Parts: sequence; C-alpha cells; structure tokens
Amino acid sequence: MDKKIDIPHKVSEVSGIVFFKGKQELITFNDSGGKPELYILSAKTGRLKRTIKVKNAKNIDWESITADDKFIYVGDTGNNYGNRKNLVIYKISKKEIAKKNVVKAKKIHFAYEDQRSFVTKIHLTNYDCEAITVHKKEIYLFTKNWENHQTNIYRLPLTKGKHIAHKVHQIDIGCLLTSMSYCSGNDTFMGTAYDKDYKSYLIKINHFNSRNQKVVKYDLYKSIGFANQVEGLAWKTNSTLYISREASEVKLRGKKHKRNQKLIQISLRD
Repeated sequence: MDKKIDIPHKVSEVSGIVFFKGKQELITFNDSGGKPELYILSAKTGRLKRTIKVKNAKNIDWESITADDKFIYVGDTGNNYGNRKNLVIYKISKKEIAKKNVVKAKKIHFAYEDQRSFVTKIHLTNYDCEAITVHKKEIYLFTKNWENHQTNIYRLPLTKGKHIAHKVHQIDIGCLLTSMSYCSGNDTFMGTAYDKDYKSYLIKINHFNSRNQKVVKYDLYKSIGFANQVEGLAWKTNSTLYISREASEVKLRGKKHKRNQKLIQISLRD
C-alpha cells in the first residue's frame, strides 16, 4: 500500500534522499540556495532528527545523493543554465555522520567530456544533472535533458580530485529525469521524472547497458495525482521505495495546484 508521510517545512525543497536501513532513517537536503546541510529524517514519521553541517561545502545547486557501504555522495550537479564549470560531488564518511553534527567532505570535481559550449541558456541544456547513483564501484550520472527529454549517462571514479565524466549511454525517456537509484538486490535502476505538465513517472531500467536492456515508464497519477515535482528516490527493500516531493505551486490549464513537501512510500507490484 502506498503511504504519504509529512516532512518539516525546513526541508521544503527536498531534492534527493538516501535510506539508512539500520536506523530506519532518510538523509536529505534542500536544493539551490539552501544551506550546506544534511537532514536526518525518521523514515516512519518524517520527523527531523538531526541537522549535519558540511563545513567545507557550498550549496550552489545540490540536486542528487547516493551511497555505498562507507560513504554518502552529495551531488552539487544542478546546471539549469548549462554554464557551470564548478560541478562537484561531496564524499562524506558514514561514520562521521553517525557521530558528528559537523563533518568535512572530500571533493570529486568533474566536467563532461563532450561539453564544448558554456553559453548561458535557461532550461535549454543537456548538461543539467539531478540524478547520481553508485554502480559497480563508480558514480553514474544521469542528466536531465531540457532540450530533447532524454537522459545521457556518464561515469566517474569514487576518488577525490579532478575528473572527466565519460559518456557511456543515452536513453530516450520522453520526460525530465530528477533522480536515479541502483538497487543491487534486484539489479534494477529506478528513478523519478516529470513532463512539461508536471505529470510524474517512475523510470525503471533492467539489464542496464546490455543487449537485453529494458526501460519502463510508470505513471504515478494513481499514487500522487497531478502537478507534483517529484525529486528523489531511495530503495527501502527490493520491492519498496520512497520518493520525495518538493513543495510547489503549479498552474495548469488555468487551475492552481499547491503541493506540500512529502515522502511517499510505494510498494512495487510487478
């Protein structure tokens, strides 16, 4: 059964989430203009349990988050204008997060191997990215393509330093991708997306980057209705996930739709 969970106004621009199974917690943050802080929420109630400051980070446009066994990775990867030359992913120890309210991050700086132009064009770029995930000991970046509504996929090493993001694939999804999370338990990528009318979707990828690759798009209307800015996804189990929705006000067909920030727990039925 789907379940909706209220979360505090302090995280009204909840742009990415990652699940900590042991403590039944979610880590999240606010996007562009927010403080360089992580917020620990109860996965059951949505209650804010802790605030953690990342002391050597800036939040230019935090949009994405992922994790492996020892670290979380926060992507300052938002690039709505297509002109950024300071893209970075912050690598933070899980042990530090468990013990401290002020932490220090290692920095993974990167640039896209095929980007040549940095001319400022609002929402006309294919180098915006709101989705990163760890897969086979690398970071995979999935772009939010404003120009062609596809997603380009790049990979990066997990190590700090300056790197080139190498393109490995492209998928035509017909909408704007806002998150992607890999689950090793079922070998599946799952992400959130919406179209120009803010109709929301789950994007599922099986057998990634192989001859048998299959991409499926699920309509989220029955779960959350129209006019939702879905932004994050985290696996709880192999068949249950959380998605996050930002607070928003959208006008569609002459009608205003106001949405509060929320977590939505969804059970997959196939």
